[in-house]
Amino acid sequence: MDRGVIPINKEYELHFNYYERDQKFKYFNRKFEIILVEKKTLRKNYIMHMDNADPRQMMPRVYKASTGKKKHEFGITTLNWNDIKTKFTDHIIAEVGEKQRGNVKKAIGKLSSPKV
Repeated sequence: MDRGVIPINKEYELHFNYYERDQKFKYFNRKFEIILVEKKTLRKNYIMHMDNADPRQMMPRVYKASTGKKKHEFGITTLNWNDIKTKFTDHIIAEVGEKQRGNVKKAIGKLSSPKV
C-alpha cells in the first residue's frame, strides 16, 4: 500500500492511500483514496475525499463532510485520470477558496495515477 501526505499550504493538506492491486476494481486495478484535510493546532479536520471504494462503480466518487457523516455529494463522470484530477481540483478550490488555486494545482499534480 502506498501512503503519503502532500501539503497544499499552512492550513490544508492532501492524504492519499493507494491499496494493493485487486481484480474486483476493473478500471483502476486497485482501490484509492485522496483526502482533503484542514490542519488545526490540536487535530486535523476531514473536509472531503475522493475514492473508488465501490468495485461495482467504475468512476470514483467525491464525498464531503456534512453533519459529521460521509455523505455522497457528486460523482465524476469520466475515467481519464487527468480529467478526474481537474474536476477534483475544482471541488477542492470550491472548499478552500479561489486564492489557493495555484497551490492546489501543484499538490494535485504530484499525485500519480492509481493504474500504475
